[in-house]
Amino acid sequence: MKNPKLRILLSISLITCISMAACQKSPDTITTSSSVISSYIPTTETLEITYDDSDSSYEADIDTIDLDNASEDITITEEGSFLITGSAADLMILVDASEDDEVHLILKDAMITNSDAATILILSAGKVKITLEGDSILTGGENSETYEGDDIDGVIWSQTDLTLNGDGSLTVTSPVAHGIACKGDMVIAGGSYEIESCNDGIHVDGSLLIADGDISIVTGDDGIHADSILQIDSTEAEITAAEGLESTNVIINEGDITINASDDGINAAQKDDEHVPAVIINGGNITIDMAQGDTDGIDSNGDIIINGGTIIINGPSPCDYDTTASFYGGTLIINGEETDTIPSQFTGGMGPEGQGGAPEGGMIPPDQGRPY
Repeated sequence: MKNPKLRILLSISLITCISMAACQKSPDTITTSSSVISSYIPTTETLEITYDDSDSSYEADIDTIDLDNASEDITITEEGSFLITGSAADLMILVDASEDDEVHLILKDAMITNSDAATILILSAGKVKITLEGDSILTGGENSETYEGDDIDGVIWSQTDLTLNGDGSLTVTSPVAHGIACKGDMVIAGGSYEIESCNDGIHVDGSLLIADGDISIVTGDDGIHADSILQIDSTEAEITAAEGLESTNVIINEGDITINASDDGINAAQKDDEHVPAVIINGGNITIDMAQGDTDGIDSNGDIIINGGTIIINGPSPCDYDTTASFYGGTLIINGEETDTIPSQFTGGMGPEGQGGAPEGGMIPPDQGRPY
């Protein structure tokens, strides 16, 4: 069940239809923390954090789960706040509450290892929030299970929407699966995360909003993956992965992000049926170092739009896009040289009114736009 903690807001965008076959975008203004930028953006959605997402408080007299005294799976079937502390092996925290129940888990210096992939398994609840206090460690095993046809493929695995916050740290090790996996929408509103995984470091079937937190990921697959929208408002992230960030829409508003990629650094690809692929960078400091071969610093099956920030790309193919690339502000440094145009690996792709790709250098004139 999806709950409304992620308020989906339509971003402001004027689109003037000029025919049944094509439309033309009009200029708009985006307000960032540093300036007001004139920009052109595709019709997309943005995510907004709620107060409850960032609220990590709880009552002093909550239930305490002492893992030192546990010898089997711990099942939570009703709403409430639960302080989890101590260490245990070969068990998991299982949340199986009703669809109206709100469950708040506080990990305080907790350590769980399990022979199965999951250490925290959330099957059902109206809302689940995990708050980090102290230093916690979760280590998954090599055994895999399924739930209603879905593989339980994460050390933290949630069937419902999930929020992570707090000021503690969490170390996740996943030898055969994702580090953190969510079948709904997910918010990271605080905490420090160190994830080493076989598959994606963080994998979300819906949308992921990173509003705050420090993230370090080492994986052989995607660093951070969301099927619908991946929006980063603030983070310090260091990612070593095949692909650093992947989603249908990748929106970066602020943050310090370093990506070491053996494939694409940032990839916008069609992962759902509701959005058009796009990479939109409004701010932040982003450094992408790519391996040699068929790799791209920023790869979009749709648009690339840079409105601000500092982007440094080192590698043989800095950018690749299928439709348009637009640079309206910020600093773009490619292989040590600053440029105000976005190059493309290929010159193809459908431009305005289906008349080919972008002009040389990757810039789309302001009076032209992407066909919708």
